[in-house]
Amino acid sequence: EEGEIVVPESSVRVLAHNKVAFDEVTVGMKLFVNYNFEKPGELGFWYDGKVEAVRKMAKTVICTIMNKEGCRVTNMEMYRSEAPDFSEMDCEACKKNPKRKCYQCGCRKCGGKDDEENTIMCDECNDGYHIKCLGLTA
Repeated sequence: EEGEIVVPESSVRVLAHNKVAFDEVTVGMKLFVNYNFEKPGELGFWYDGKVEAVRKMAKTVICTIMNKEGCRVTNMEMYRSEAPDFSEMDCEACKKNPKRKCYQCGCRKCGGKDDEENTIMCDECNDGYHIKCLGLTA
């Protein structure tokens, strides 16, 4: 019997291993950053963020996180985002066709390659799943 599985957001994360030094951060880069939406100056949860600006003097990176622009990230522990980038994947099954559904390089549940910002990776099998396909919300 299949039902809705409820997993707390704090239990779901994207794998990230490669630390990025502040002086390597550039505009447009996708990073895994720690941010607190309720208290932006304090530690919070880990999110994928896209760099909008780098403030060298203030040691601050400004990112778009969860579709919210202008998030000031002051925690300098940042990692290269390892969320799936379907445009660069080499897949024998779909020949890297971004419009073709593929259960090998897309979401393992629906085969879709869209909505990359809401795709998570399983820590055990490294397969990607859309949050919505798992019955979760972001």
